[in-house]
Amino acid sequence: MTQKKLLGSLVLVCFVFLILPGNAGAEEAELQLTQEQTNTYSQMSFGLRLMGGASLLMQNDVNDAFQGTNDLIDDIPIVSADSEFEPINMSLDFSGEILINFMSNFGIGIGAGYITAGKESIVGLEMMMFGSEEQTVHPQFSAVPITFSLYYGIPVGSMMEVVLNAGLGYYLGSVKYDVFTEGTSLGISYETSDTWSAQSNAFGFHGGLNLEFGFSPNMAFVIGARGRYAKFTDLTGDLEWEYSDSWGWSDSGTERDQTLWFGNQEMYGGQEYPQVILSDTKPTGSWWSDVRKAEVNLSGIVFQAGIKLIF
Repeated sequence: MTQKKLLGSLVLVCFVFLILPGNAGAEEAELQLTQEQTNTYSQMSFGLRLMGGASLLMQNDVNDAFQGTNDLIDDIPIVSADSEFEPINMSLDFSGEILINFMSNFGIGIGAGYITAGKESIVGLEMMMFGSEEQTVHPQFSAVPITFSLYYGIPVGSMMEVVLNAGLGYYLGSVKYDVFTEGTSLGISYETSDTWSAQSNAFGFHGGLNLEFGFSPNMAFVIGARGRYAKFTDLTGDLEWEYSDSWGWSDSGTERDQTLWFGNQEMYGGQEYPQVILSDTKPTGSWWSDVRKAEVNLSGIVFQAGIKLIF
């Protein structure tokens, strides 16, 4: 009887030692899985990026029309100018983004910004036997982009990271075109003022590369460049005008729903020159060709610098 009890005790002890390692392994695996999940969640963070800079703009219909007018003045022998109408080649760009980093090297950004571009040209014209005129022309473009971006970081050393980005935006645009003229013709002095503005919205795309230099785990200095595609193609607004002269006559008015059109206009010597014109209908005269709605293009290369904060 005693031998049977002893044998039973030995079997029980062996059974316990066989089970314990399996339970310990299961508990260890469960602990490791829990730690991995905790680490994954701990990598998720939030941040803020503030940037400012400038962009080099691509071709614009307004610029082409300015060049067409400059060429026209050069071609007319009896007209001379003291300067030229200058194109808009650059814009100022400011942006801010809320960052959500799902992992240490991958995240998204949801942001907004402000883009503004404009150029004032003052051109004095001398027209042989017909008088003189000074024109001040000031086109202005602006937009508020609402953007969504993806970011992927590649560490380069302990203090620097190369960050690739791409995304899309919705651009709330505004275009303004002011022309002020003072002149004298056949002994009569006159002044004219034309102010036109339009609103237009468009989708756009962007993508580029940033370099981030970490000052601390929670702050980095950022410099970068990105390409942007965004243009406004349907520009219709109201034109307000005024006229007055030295004979005491004056007038003013508002022309509703004036669309900005672009095309080639036959002018001096039968030659065609790119021009923009405001009209409520598409110009169809025989002196116009290749007429379409004018485009204001904010596409270009954007260079920015700023800071990135991680909370």
